[in-house]
Amino acid sequence: MLPDYYPYIRDTVTITENLNEFCTRPSIGPVFLIGRLVQHAPGCNLRVTRNRVIIVADVYDGTNGMIDASATDRGGPGGIVTVMCRRSINARASASGGGGTAGTAGTAGSPGTANYHSDGYYETITDPDGTTHDVWHDEVDIPGADPTNGTPGGPGGPGGNGGSITFTSIEDETPPDLSAPGGWGGPGGPGGPAAQGPYSEGSLEGDPGEYGPQGADGQVNITTLDESAYVAGLQPLLNSTGRVYTNYWAPYRIVTGEYYYHLYNPGVPNSVKYGALAAIEFQRALELQPNNPDAIRLHRQLVGYAPTPGAAWVGGGANALGLPPDMDVVPNFDKYIEAFTRFLTPVLDFLSLGVEKILLTKTIANLADIAGQLSQQAVAAREDADRTLGIAKTEQTQADSDVAYAQAQLDQATTAINRAIVEAQQHHDPPSISFGDVVATVAEVGGAVLGVAAAIPTGGASLVAMAPSLMTLADTVFDNAAPIAQALLRGEEADLAKIREVYNTVGQDASAAISSARTVVNFTTVAQRLAQATTTQNSPHVALIKRGTELTHELLLARNRAVLARQRVDAGTARLARAQTVAAQADALQQKQILDAEAIKQAGLLAVSTAQSKADALLSLAFRAKRSVEIYTLKNEDAHFPLDAGRLSPDIWTDYYEREIDEIKLATELTSSWGDILDLVEMQADYIEYFDKPLDQDWIRRSFKPSDPQVADLKSLHRFTFTIDPVADVPADRFDAKIKSIRLALIGATHPEGEISCQIRHDGKYQQRRADNSVTTQWLLPKISTRGAKTTPLLPDEGFGDDPPLDAPKSLAFWGRGVGGNWQVIIPQQQFDTGLNLSGLTQIQLWIGYQFLHN
Repeated sequence: MLPDYYPYIRDTVTITENLNEFCTRPSIGPVFLIGRLVQHAPGCNLRVTRNRVIIVADVYDGTNGMIDASATDRGGPGGIVTVMCRRSINARASASGGGGTAGTAGTAGSPGTANYHSDGYYETITDPDGTTHDVWHDEVDIPGADPTNGTPGGPGGPGGNGGSITFTSIEDETPPDLSAPGGWGGPGGPGGPAAQGPYSEGSLEGDPGEYGPQGADGQVNITTLDESAYVAGLQPLLNSTGRVYTNYWAPYRIVTGEYYYHLYNPGVPNSVKYGALAAIEFQRALELQPNNPDAIRLHRQLVGYAPTPGAAWVGGGANALGLPPDMDVVPNFDKYIEAFTRFLTPVLDFLSLGVEKILLTKTIANLADIAGQLSQQAVAAREDADRTLGIAKTEQTQADSDVAYAQAQLDQATTAINRAIVEAQQHHDPPSISFGDVVATVAEVGGAVLGVAAAIPTGGASLVAMAPSLMTLADTVFDNAAPIAQALLRGEEADLAKIREVYNTVGQDASAAISSARTVVNFTTVAQRLAQATTTQNSPHVALIKRGTELTHELLLARNRAVLARQRVDAGTARLARAQTVAAQADALQQKQILDAEAIKQAGLLAVSTAQSKADALLSLAFRAKRSVEIYTLKNEDAHFPLDAGRLSPDIWTDYYEREIDEIKLATELTSSWGDILDLVEMQADYIEYFDKPLDQDWIRRSFKPSDPQVADLKSLHRFTFTIDPVADVPADRFDAKIKSIRLALIGATHPEGEISCQIRHDGKYQQRRADNSVTTQWLLPKISTRGAKTTPLLPDEGFGDDPPLDAPKSLAFWGRGVGGNWQVIIPQQQFDTGLNLSGLTQIQLWIGYQFLHN
């Protein structure tokens, strides 16, 4: 049963004849029409009669109609209307009083009489005693009576008083056209008609009555507020009747925002707008309920947040599943798509149970069995959510560990830079570095890098969370750097434009995310500038500075990934809570003693909710398949990934609950929505198509001699670094070079086992040259694979063997990613504890197997 009184809330409220009936239902208080957008169906006015109507909307659009609160009764008062909107378009409203009643008609005039003449005459009279005698009557003349006029008409009734219109907005596209005049006084009654018939000549019609007095004008109050004053006035209006309608609208705005969040697809032009719509809904919900945890979680997950007032924003940019769009996965598409397909069938079957056998058939014959199945599936969905949450917690632990590792790496690099600065300053002819017209010592540039690294813990250097190649640097840090460092670090207008673009897509002003007292730094640009500034004299120092810059970026990426990992845990916790609620409802249904028609509907809706609980797990698999394709083929698959599959607009659900649509309409919408999930097959076609190309394979062979710094670093630090340039180190006729295998030899080293376990690490900036000679960079997770190193030279024929398939991930953690980027080889301490000796090391051989496409 619906309550007798409730607000009419939709995302889009469209004024129709049905809604006019809603507004005229018996009510003990005003009728609230609440929505993001309130608009009129073409030609349909909102009629306000017995009930006061209050409209609260982000946008009120009166283009197709007006608010007609004019009195419908003669002499009655105009209606009462309140509109509170952020923005109005063509707003028109009238609350005029009713016209007065007409006066009564005058009475008709009376006709006159004719003149009378009588001659004298005798008349015989009989006396009482029976005798008779004659009496003479003299001659008589009697004048006739004049006719009378009609009487005047009665006065008209008074006009009704004008009603009341209160209109509050922040901005109006056109000035609101509002009026509440008093009703005109009623016309006086008509005068009585003149006398009719003989002897009526000269009789006149009566004068008409006087008009009644006009009703008093009503009140029209127009107020324009700024944003803060508008927000402050929302709750008092919504809660003005004693019912806390903020607690109705805030949850509605959250589920609407989540629906738009699922529609948001930054890779599909027609879907970009939903990012801003989603963010706005979460913000509006927080205006109504500032501490709502769901609104806070979803808003932060979408747009990020400032960990402290004034700090650069972190996090954000995740999709509606809580997964970042650049999420790193092992690109094993076949594994994910097979799991998705296997999971999809039972989910759709169970959805069919809810739609066809319950919502449509309306039978209770097998409802007890269905309730049992529903309970089992709901528990399974809850367990799925619990497992997903466990995975997210594991990922968070790993992300926190990555931050610690990145910090340790940067600390080592800053120590080396400090040492190099001291050595350069002591040199009689210190190496210099120049960029443009600015020339300085490498010590000044190195000092700037150290300053940036030191600013990270306090937020003085922060990643632009939604643009991972960019950093914001506090002006105090930037201004203290030498001119050469400023020239190398300074960002460009294109960088600012990129920041504005990515934040605009989620409805945020970039200035809110990026303080004005910050300089934007583009790590890609800095690397290019350092390469341009490299000379034979300064190359060792510039390489060290470049490494420090890259490790600074890696630390910032790791810190932001840790935030994203915590947000995934929050999303998983919320998903588990919803699944637990559905499971509890399913259990209660199974225990219900009377399985009536209402139980049928409840079972159907729970079946749909259970399928939806499973949908998130299903889409998570599909997302990993999507990322597998993107990482491997570098092709954006957003268009083939419908995150809204199985989702319906809250307006449709509310229409169903409030009986504006029936089960058949709801079932049709559900079936159509779930059908979108089948688009995922397009990703599989793209993946297969890639391997129809002429794939080939080869080695990048690196050898380091005792004179190379890598050998000295391995002996002293037990690690060394090197870089693969995707252009210089891969022949020009090869593109899309991807990592396939690694081989390593530490020639001259000794170990009792004859082999040394080493860790090979890629720092996460994976690069590959494309067919057009451009270089694509993927910012993915740093990866480590343990590989056995020989102590004798590598043999030319070792490695590929029987040509393992190129389209299946191997045990190598960074398989399938671009071969370019920064690498590191690390020998764990355990190897030295078990007898490793590097004193005889004479050469390091490192071969990277890669696959490629021919130009």
